[in-house]
Amino acid sequence: MNVAKQGLLGGVLVLSLMLGACSPPPQLEVAPTPIAGKFSYVGEIKGEFGDEELSLPVAIAFDMSRSAYVIDQGNNRVVKLRPDNTFERENGGYGLGFNGLSHPVSMESDGGISFFILDQGNNRIIRSDYNLVFSDEIRFNSNPDLELAGKIADIAFSRFGNMYLVDPDNLKVIMLDKDYAREQELFPAGGFAQCTIVTVGDEGNAYVYDRNLDAIYIFDSFGNAKGSIELEDAGILGDFIVRTGMIIATDKERHEIVVYDMNGERMMATGSFGSGTLSLNGPTGLAMRSDNLLYVCDTGNNRIVIYEL
Repeated sequence: MNVAKQGLLGGVLVLSLMLGACSPPPQLEVAPTPIAGKFSYVGEIKGEFGDEELSLPVAIAFDMSRSAYVIDQGNNRVVKLRPDNTFERENGGYGLGFNGLSHPVSMESDGGISFFILDQGNNRIIRSDYNLVFSDEIRFNSNPDLELAGKIADIAFSRFGNMYLVDPDNLKVIMLDKDYAREQELFPAGGFAQCTIVTVGDEGNAYVYDRNLDAIYIFDSFGNAKGSIELEDAGILGDFIVRTGMIIATDKERHEIVVYDMNGERMMATGSFGSGTLSLNGPTGLAMRSDNLLYVCDTGNNRIVIYEL
């Protein structure tokens, strides 16, 4: 599931943070995630937001005030929604310049006031604040630590400040330190077959999904391999999160949301192909709000569906 100055000198990224007059939103306590026997449909978000209708939402994240940030891939923009799910602001639009986006695919918060947008078509990551002010960028083709990276598919942050980049072209995950320098490459025993998604659990472990092997590989905060979870009866995951002893995932091939235990066994699922209230069409990104509402990007239906677990 943000500041104001850009600097790139000699292929080395200079990140600077200017907060301006705005203070960060208040912090909220996060309630424990319940494990229930079913999903309860709460509602959906769709229609016109700002200049365009929501089109192909693929990723979502929240700030500490429960405002949502949505990657609207069909319009190459990021949309901010208030906690009541009404439109607040937007930024982006197709372009190759600093404030443009080209096929954004993922977005993550660093746990503070910054959001990082994986702008795949422009081969970079854009840093934004909670007012959707784009500030700095990390360009893969001009950063010496990243110049060998392929087309990055996903990003994640740990609470220790590390950034993880999934590089499926080269079958590896790159771990960067707080200064965005390459620190380590993550490999399981035997290697990846097709790594596509990474997320970080509450305990700080990194979880990497291998699409071809129907498995999730676990790495500790130092990048050491800690084992794997083979997923029972899985299609193709669109995204997943790890919360309090369970894996919550979208399955974009089977058009459903699935909860697995930490042994990979299915606990419950909801969804089938379609556009109705209880249907999904190629769901991708998902995020849990601090009040335990699960927001799911129902990408093919151009909407976000909200559930309570």
